Amino acid sequence: MQHTFEEVQQFAHELPEEQRILLATSLWESTDASEDEIAAAWEPEIARRVEEIKAGTAVTYSLAEVEADLRAVVGP
Repeated sequence: MQHTFEEVQQFAHELPEEQRILLATSLWESTDASEDEIAAAWEPEIARRVEEIKAGTAVTYSLAEVEADLRAVVGP
């Protein structure tokens, strides 16, 4: 049975965080894209995020929040 991208994505989002990280790493390592191709693919996303920041609609996190989240995942 073949699944759509959206179905696989939804399933992946339902995985525990540690498994999502492992899946993302596995998928990333399976690509043959060059660093230049990867950088080019990120350009629209970077531009979108910059516009959100400029418009004041971006959700941002303080360094303390990020550090606390990291500690919760990987430990002190």
